[in-house]
Amino acid sequence: MDPKLLEAGAVCAAKGPPRVSRAHGLSELDDAALIRLAQEDRREAWDVLIARHDHRVIVSLLARGVRIDRARELAQETWVRLVEQQRRGKLARLELPGLAIRQAAFFAQDEARRVGPASVHLDRSVDARAVAAPDASAEQRLVSRQQIERVQRELDRCSPTAQAVFHAIYDDPAVAHDQVAARFGLSVQRIRQTLCEVRARLRGALEES
Repeated sequence: MDPKLLEAGAVCAAKGPPRVSRAHGLSELDDAALIRLAQEDRREAWDVLIARHDHRVIVSLLARGVRIDRARELAQETWVRLVEQQRRGKLARLELPGLAIRQAAFFAQDEARRVGPASVHLDRSVDARAVAAPDASAEQRLVSRQQIERVQRELDRCSPTAQAVFHAIYDDPAVAHDQVAARFGLSVQRIRQTLCEVRARLRGALEES
């Protein structure tokens, strides 16, 4: 692969938040401005966009039943792919986080086709073999299983409407919030508030684990 693409991919796969010095002054920009800079191959703009939207990509994978450790890996692979495609001029439009969520879903589905269902949907019973690699230690499998179960329990504590709204958005990232609002007879503001509340609860559950 082109060394420049590898360098760009390393930005996305790096652990921890983007370096503040490189993203200084950009964190206050809205997505539209950051996307324009990213399309000009500004590494700092990608740093901010990834930091801003990575959790939504991970949560969307968790909603599909992907184990937490693999969800993080697929999210990293997603950002690497998007940076690579942008640099090669293959992205007609950079729309986030929808594009990243769809790319991550594609990776998850492709992996399931190639190696079988390596994870279970959150509303099914969790099998330890399904939440960790076959060569993982018993302790690692237990931690992965506990993380998924913790997220599921927290999602179950949400109201039926909140759960339905959450799945409506994450099952179809391209759907507009006003469409979901009309479906449930709620305001767009209430839909967004519900999403924020559910995501906050799931993040809290993961942080506790």
